[in-house]
Amino acid sequence: MYGIFAGLFVILASIAGSLMGLAFKKISHRTNDMILGFASGVMLTAAFLGLLPTAFESFRPIPVTAGVLGVFAGAVLISLIDRFVPHIHFDSGHLHESETKSRGGGSRVLLLVIAIAIHNIPEGLATGIVFSDGPTDNALMVAISMVIQKIPEGLIVAVPLLGMGMKRGKAFKISLLIAFMMLPGIVAGVLLGTLPQLLTSFFYAFTFGAIVYVVSDEIIPESHEHGHQRSATFSLLTGVLVVVLMQFI
Repeated sequence: MYGIFAGLFVILASIAGSLMGLAFKKISHRTNDMILGFASGVMLTAAFLGLLPTAFESFRPIPVTAGVLGVFAGAVLISLIDRFVPHIHFDSGHLHESETKSRGGGSRVLLLVIAIAIHNIPEGLATGIVFSDGPTDNALMVAISMVIQKIPEGLIVAVPLLGMGMKRGKAFKISLLIAFMMLPGIVAGVLLGTLPQLLTSFFYAFTFGAIVYVVSDEIIPESHEHGHQRSATFSLLTGVLVVVLMQFI
């Protein structure tokens, strides 16, 4: 149950971020890119420190092979979902024009929700699976990292909804739906953590690969699209240091 409780805190953090976002109708490109950069740094560091070592803790041929396959399996799955499941990208409260043409408002909201759901898959898995051995320091580090990055992420989820002309009440309901879409991934992560050791290691690696794919393929490129690469990069470094220093507290 530790994974479920931790997941609920992550969901609450996303809701809190969305409430902050509802106070704005628009955020600047620089702010958006800095938020994305910070989230990238937190997610990457949590993945490298909290997931990858467990996936390769036994340096023997079969476990190592399972770990390598898991990393690529996670990346390939998210890649296929990203390619074949219709969704849209957004930034600074605006949907990309090429993705909004000929689409009604309801359709655009659905596609936006799907886009966030794709991001939430690896985050939910990571939060659930790290508690397979109980509330260890490693598990708490990953869970707290997800909480930290979900607050600003929730903010930049809510703003595009208002940018569509949606009223705050409806935007909050959609934000709630998006936040709770992490729950299936959290439950799946908890269940995967109960499997035999070799399979657990595979899914640790799988979750790592999924997170790195999302960050590298979508979040970092989106943070570099508006000429604020330097700000986004320093924000990424800040996210890295937050997670690293957290281990000494």
